[in-house]
Amino acid sequence: MVRYLIMNSVNLFKIAIVGRPNVGKSSLFNRIVGSRKAIVEPRSGTTRDRLHADIRWKGKGFTIIDTAGFEAAAPGDMAELVLKQIRIGVAEADIILFVTDGIAGIVGQDRDLSSMLRKSSKKVYLVVNKIDSEADEGKTAEFFELGLGEPYAVSAMHGRGIDKLCNDLAKSIDKSDAKDNTRSVKVAIVGRPNVGKSSYLNCILNEERVIVHSTAGTTRDAIDIDFKYKDRDYILIDTAGIRHNAKINEASDFYGSVRSKEAINRCDVAIVLIDGAEGLTKDSMRIIELCLDEGKALVIAVNKWDLVKDAETSKYRDRLIMNMNVVKDFPVVFISCKTGRNVKTSLDAIWSICQKSKTLIEPDKLMEILKSLNNATEISSKRIKFKFLKQEGVMPPGFILGVKSPKDVSENLKRFVENFFRKSYDFEGVPIRIRFEKEVFDFGKGVKGRG
Repeated sequence: MVRYLIMNSVNLFKIAIVGRPNVGKSSLFNRIVGSRKAIVEPRSGTTRDRLHADIRWKGKGFTIIDTAGFEAAAPGDMAELVLKQIRIGVAEADIILFVTDGIAGIVGQDRDLSSMLRKSSKKVYLVVNKIDSEADEGKTAEFFELGLGEPYAVSAMHGRGIDKLCNDLAKSIDKSDAKDNTRSVKVAIVGRPNVGKSSYLNCILNEERVIVHSTAGTTRDAIDIDFKYKDRDYILIDTAGIRHNAKINEASDFYGSVRSKEAINRCDVAIVLIDGAEGLTKDSMRIIELCLDEGKALVIAVNKWDLVKDAETSKYRDRLIMNMNVVKDFPVVFISCKTGRNVKTSLDAIWSICQKSKTLIEPDKLMEILKSLNNATEISSKRIKFKFLKQEGVMPPGFILGVKSPKDVSENLKRFVENFFRKSYDFEGVPIRIRFEKEVFDFGKGVKGRG
């Protein structure tokens, strides 16, 4: 049994997986990582961007990079952008895993890629995949022709030969300590397809780390990238566009949407991008609701603002609130990934609301809020009196209000209480949870935080 430890770390030894389409690169990536982080489908071209995963193998930490399939590219087409990503992946890697197909044998693309790799001066491990049994190992002989040394016979599907490959990789890696990024803010960049999520990421990084193309749905996997800004550590998670279920036609779109939802689940803050020219669509509203249901701090970014003519930001925000009232509780930034307008500024908003989501209110302040709440006309006129107020969690902040009869607290009254909390304390950008309990609260229990 192969055992792995996924680490939150940066600046580790980097190992890039390259090869032509459909040889099993993503399957090998998933086998090494120990989870289905890359989308795997039985057809070529599923992976387009570079995926990163940090793992530890026998005391050695390293980053595995999955790349898209290598194919000949015509100027201006998607394949040219994919090829550019492969070259960047090779350039940033310390070691290359060149994956080939033991069933198909050597083809022209393998020769072209091996020639490119030999010129890179990087250490290259030649991996012949789909060698599912000992009887198949003879198929590796022809791969000596590529001039990259003795091939590793593996089966990514069945795990055959993976231990030996990882053991040899570990021997090549100097032991390095991972940087602790538990203080990093994990940011999920989400939105419906083609609103500029990858352009937003590239604008922040000042490089084409993610493929940007006019075709909707270019990004299919959720991609984690470590980034530092103003001495603050961020983990930026670029995601596939989240589509409404009725609009999902391909399995890769479905899995990409699932990964995006998983990214929301594990982030600290979600930034939801919308197209300024189109406004708040039903899909965008569903995404905002999804983030709030998960209790995530939220920034709304109106992208492509350079294309919006004769519009004032204040009036535009008012229209957003008219379409979706909850927007009033969250910061709205107007950005242009093309010009760079407010893109870096949005990181300040993200950091600020992340800190708010960790807010612990002092007991004395809670008592003040409780007293003011009970004195409010909307409460006293209903002959309701809240007995106690206790904070029970952070990220998002959660509170318990003691009341004689919770069933007497109507939905309108619940909304009033939430708005009262927001006026009493700065929770802009942060969803808050308030429970109304009859039982006497156990004050001995500590505040719960999200793990």
